[in-house]
Amino acid sequence: MASLVTSLTLPFALAGPAFARSGNTGPAPACVAMYQSWRYTEAANNCAYAVSVKVVYQDGATGLCSTLPARASATVGEGYLGQHGHSDHLAACE
Repeated sequence: MASLVTSLTLPFALAGPAFARSGNTGPAPACVAMYQSWRYTEAANNCAYAVSVKVVYQDGATGLCSTLPARASATVGEGYLGQHGHSDHLAACE
């Protein structure tokens, strides 16, 4: 019976996370705002220059880097019903 349980859980244990763990990056500039809904996390770049940011979730996972032109907004991550829950903050990309 133990081998049956191991064989059923092994594929799930080998599956990697969809997002990376947070690295040592600084916060996004103060002129970038974050908004999260149940479905998406959005960033609004209110800076006079382009910025590259990523979402850092409360569980420590990070999203992909997104480059936002000056005065633009875009969807940058999943919402709070997603795999990682609520977003914590935006971080600058390396």
